[in-house]
Amino acid sequence: MNSLKLNMFYKFLWSVGLFNFFVLGLLLAPIAVAKEHLDIRPYEATDPCNPDIAQVRVTVNGAGSGGILSVELYHDPDNFLNKKGRTKRIRIPATEGQHKVCFNLEKQGTYAVASYHDIDGNRKLNKKWNMMPEEPFGLSNNPEQHFGFPKFSDSAFTTDELGADIIINLQKP
Repeated sequence: MNSLKLNMFYKFLWSVGLFNFFVLGLLLAPIAVAKEHLDIRPYEATDPCNPDIAQVRVTVNGAGSGGILSVELYHDPDNFLNKKGRTKRIRIPATEGQHKVCFNLEKQGTYAVASYHDIDGNRKLNKKWNMMPEEPFGLSNNPEQHFGFPKFSDSAFTTDELGADIIINLQKP
């Protein structure tokens, strides 16, 4: 296309309002196709699931697409939902549907699991003004959430020589 025809083409696009749309599309295209960068660290990986060894095998239902799914194993009733009481945290990219993660166990015992869908990927559970979760959240045994967080005893389960299989249904805030 020679410069006169190209100039006429731009004037035509401008006159019908498509020029701005065309330029905006060129500028935003790289953003639209950029893959979401998630801050998931190697030590947060799930253990390979194996029903023949002592593990807590957790199935999480109700996650949406995008962000991070965090699944945390707790052992200390006095520090439930606190870092001090956590045995291990697993983080994986969240996708629509069901996820399965596994925690290898060093010993049998009483545990509880908490999971949340970190929609914005900021590595923490966003909370409302009243400290209740602002992102989808769930606990082992799927206790109903009323005011405040459930106790360890509401979510606790005991493992046997092959661990335990747990299902968590995330609840929308």
